[in-house]
Amino acid sequence: MRILFLTETIPYPLDSGGRIKTYHTLRMLAAAHEVRAHAFIREAGQRALLESLSSLGVAVALHLVPRSLSREAWFALRSLAGAPYTVGRHFARRVLGEIQAVVRDWRPDLVYCDHLSMAEYARPLGVPIVYDAHNVEHAILRRFAATQGNVLARAAGALEWRRVRAYERDVCRASRLVLAVSDVDRRALAVLAGPSVAFATVPIAVDGAGGEPIREVTPDARVLFLGGLHWPPNADGLATFVRDIWPLVRAARPDATLMSVGRDDHPVAQLCRRAPGVTLTGWVPDIDPFVRQSRVLVVPLRAGSGMRVKILEAMARGLPVVSTSVGCEGIEIEPGRHLLVEDDPARFAAAVARVLNDDVLASRLAGESRALVMRSYDTGAVARTLLGALETVTPAGR
Repeated sequence: MRILFLTETIPYPLDSGGRIKTYHTLRMLAAAHEVRAHAFIREAGQRALLESLSSLGVAVALHLVPRSLSREAWFALRSLAGAPYTVGRHFARRVLGEIQAVVRDWRPDLVYCDHLSMAEYARPLGVPIVYDAHNVEHAILRRFAATQGNVLARAAGALEWRRVRAYERDVCRASRLVLAVSDVDRRALAVLAGPSVAFATVPIAVDGAGGEPIREVTPDARVLFLGGLHWPPNADGLATFVRDIWPLVRAARPDATLMSVGRDDHPVAQLCRRAPGVTLTGWVPDIDPFVRQSRVLVVPLRAGSGMRVKILEAMARGLPVVSTSVGCEGIEIEPGRHLLVEDDPARFAAAVARVLNDDVLASRLAGESRALVMRSYDTGAVARTLLGALETVTPAGR
């Protein structure tokens, strides 16, 4: 089958959950089908990353759509009469023309819409659509809007999540098949879209078999936070952790250190740097050394949807995790067995301290969580589910 794959960012380097998911999805699809991918870059220098994708066996076309304050303002203004801002900011009419030319010449059997924003390109093509819902997008925006203290920010967020919800419903209804990363997301989207839409649950895949697990969790009280602060839920989660939870952890373990790994171009970074024992690395090309040096990963998210790849990556390596219920939503875990789950700040801090102080607990969490990933979230297991779901789709012209 010929699959035209549309995704909103080049899936390399593997420095974010979205890129990791997209990279492995392309790997799995290319093993069984002929795939051509179209992805977006923000600066010309990113074209050099194409060489790193050559092993996928996929022809990848890159489209340069720069970002600037003036362009973002234009996208916001344009969204008042078109697609929501969070969707429309990825759209360029000239790129649609280029993709339409590919469809005329190559005649794909289906278009794989990776991310909601790619529906602006997929829907005009007249080709059956498979929509891969990385998240329930309006749920992320709704939860994040609820955390805002500023009245205007809360009002703007409320307007946007309602517009995204309507757009998300329409995209699901226009698709031959909608792939959700968890049963939680599938149920939410099914209620939104109605009974006529076909759904399948295909969890996010990580390369558990290809990575060497941590042989022994470090005895040092090193706490790790993974995630770029350019994503608002990450910035909110880290700020909440540093402000409300970290002092309690330090009271229990004065020698504890916190390392935040990921983009730090957000005002909350200054707050975090002033806290005792906290270091921010900024963007790094490889998170593996930081994972292996840590005792526990913390995921204190208050907003989100989908599935946190950072948790799957940590569990694949055998790193214990403490998360909020929102943070680990969608992953089929058993709290207390695979990771510790707490929402109250004091209880979250106590859970972190338990992992720092209890070698038996840390070792047990590490072993159980890696076994779960290998059983349910490794690329080998997920590929069978993904390819089986696509067999239910009738390609174009059939």
